Amino acid sequence: MQVDLNLQTNVKENIAAIERCLHYTQDLIVKTVEVDEHHSFTVLYFSDLSDPSNLLKSLLTTMAQTAFISTPIENMVASLLVTEARSVIKINTLDEAMTILINGNSLFLFEGVDHAIAVETAAIKTRSIQEPESEVTIKGPHDGFIELLGTNIALVRFHCPSTLLTVEYHELGTVTQNKIAILSMKGIVSEQLLEEIRSRLASIPNEAILDVNYIEEWITDDRMTPFPLLESTSRPDRVVGALLEGRVALMVNGVPTALLAPFVFLQSFQISEDYYWRYHISSLLRLLRLFCAFVTLYLPAFFVATITFHHEFLPTPFLMTIAQGREPVPYPTIVEVLLMEGVFEILREAGIRLPRQVGSAVSIVGALVLGQAAVQAGIVSPVTVLLVAFTGICSFTLPSNNGAYAIRILRFLVIIVGGFLGYVGLITIGILLLIHMASLRSFGVPYLSPVAPANLTHMSDVLIRRPLNLNKKRHTFFRTKRS
Repeated sequence: MQVDLNLQTNVKENIAAIERCLHYTQDLIVKTVEVDEHHSFTVLYFSDLSDPSNLLKSLLTTMAQTAFISTPIENMVASLLVTEARSVIKINTLDEAMTILINGNSLFLFEGVDHAIAVETAAIKTRSIQEPESEVTIKGPHDGFIELLGTNIALVRFHCPSTLLTVEYHELGTVTQNKIAILSMKGIVSEQLLEEIRSRLASIPNEAILDVNYIEEWITDDRMTPFPLLESTSRPDRVVGALLEGRVALMVNGVPTALLAPFVFLQSFQISEDYYWRYHISSLLRLLRLFCAFVTLYLPAFFVATITFHHEFLPTPFLMTIAQGREPVPYPTIVEVLLMEGVFEILREAGIRLPRQVGSAVSIVGALVLGQAAVQAGIVSPVTVLLVAFTGICSFTLPSNNGAYAIRILRFLVIIVGGFLGYVGLITIGILLLIHMASLRSFGVPYLSPVAPANLTHMSDVLIRRPLNLNKKRHTFFRTKRS
């Protein structure tokens, strides 16, 4: 609710107006501080969100040793707050006062004064900085974002001590005014990209922005595609790498994740750790991830299509082994594979949602027990269990969670097509997926760049990792031409 009424000179009227605007919430603390017989002031703040106790104690100690003479108390408090190295903001309206309070600040009111003083006294208890569990690295920094926007921006500046790094704040949400930060590198990022991001952010009509996914769904170029058109990360070094490439980072207060734009498909197989190893090791690992993604998407469907329609392509001894294993199984191969893939996804999700102490045990032991029991019961064949297990392990090598989810979802579609149409169906679905990805754009950048449209120069640091001694800056097609 927007309120443009100015503060009055009467403290009780101001308090009543603020309480009315905040719907008489009971966690609003109103404390009157008596300095002496003739001087007092009132402090307003939210309990557990702000804690001005130490500040007030210091103020009273200093003011007890100070003679007021003719100095107004509001000027005295303001000067003492500055001495305490506090940032003091002058507040004139009720709307500004409420914004200050809900952001964890304290509001000082004085009798006979038509304005207030706001001081930052936030006392939110947050977790310490630690490595993100979803982006574990062997080599390189091990810090990660937390739920405080200011701390996250400080982490980015710590990893990128550059005067080119700029931060731009916005507020989104019609009910909750959540703070959004846009990070970019001046002179490296495209101004057209920044303007497009600002325009899309301004068009978001949501009542509340509680996570970066709220933003992603509104500003993405295509909401219907399963492929991610924006990258999310909890690592400050990855954000810095993206900024140096000419990309833009979006960060939300209260969320330990940043969004990176633009984003192309082949970046799903890249991690910041690639630049911490020798280039030949990093290149092999990138190619390995690409191979594992292909295996995850196509291997189960290729098995189903081969057993159902094209078993003549298999060596006779191997075909006989598969036939013997499938003899007690009453279901077609496609049903068998879909059943095991579904069970594996259920075990994976259960391992994530269960407490950490038992989650890994359930996922591993559950897979072993269920797999062995299913084989002995004649529900699935041993080859199918081995195939699904290998496919699941390959899916864990994909560093991008959003990209991995897209491939895992599409895997079921590819299995169904392969089970009904064989190799012809696999080729057709592959062509359709390529056409779909070629039609996608991420803030104007083709999703299959730099492969389609082809650019051999840029491809040298996408499919493989370009040696650092061949270029003085990060080689990327996101940079502006002049950078």
